Amino acid sequence: MRRHLPAVLLLIWVLGLIWPAGEASALTCAKQPSVNEEFARSTVVFHGKAIRERTNGAITFEVAEAWKGVASGKIEVQISTMWMPIQQGEAYLVYAAEKNGVLAAHLCGRTAPWELGHADTASFPAPSVTLKGSSSPPWSLTGIGAILALVVAVLLACFMMARRDPK
Repeated sequence: MRRHLPAVLLLIWVLGLIWPAGEASALTCAKQPSVNEEFARSTVVFHGKAIRERTNGAITFEVAEAWKGVASGKIEVQISTMWMPIQQGEAYLVYAAEKNGVLAAHLCGRTAPWELGHADTASFPAPSVTLKGSSSPPWSLTGIGAILALVVAVLLACFMMARRDPK
């Protein structure tokens, strides 16, 4: 057995090098909570536009719609901008919970730009607050893209039919 020990150790070492490793989650969240889980653990849930970043890292939002915990038109939330960059003037769906008297977005939560997060609102109750003059634009880029694609398809079909017509 001692004679085969180096060969066995070499085989184990080689297998260790080529054996597929599991998925690593460095700097990413292992599993994002479901919409219902995130809504339940949040103190506030709202759709708002980022209007200012304070020196303490808090972002001031102008609230357009709120589903939970918001009573006024402006609210400050701590968001790790290193984890998710916040652009002033852009709209977001924000989930946050109160910690030590400060509202903070969950690090591995569902807070996202409005374009990516607005689908979550389908399972929300009716908004508790809808502020006038701060609604989202009626046309999304997806809708405009679909209309443009339809127009191009119709023009292309007309062009193809005109080329086939022997007039």
